[in-house]
Amino acid sequence: MKLEQNKFYVLDGGLEKWIFTSRTEAITQMKSVVKSGDGENAKLLCINAQDDEWEITQVPWQEIAFELIKEEG
Repeated sequence: MKLEQNKFYVLDGGLEKWIFTSRTEAITQMKSVVKSGDGENAKLLCINAQDDEWEITQVPWQEIAFELIKEEG
């Protein structure tokens, strides 16, 4: 798996977890998880692997919402 900008994303859907190289792909999968009824506790994590010390942050729901709104056009 080749990383874009030294970042990757982990979608934590509770019982299942997915890894993505792009945030757009992760949000698309998150939409499927929510539609299936399993998304109540879903969260999207961004892992920045740029330096020796990796940084893990949760993607705010506001950013996810903006991405979904842009997707709907």
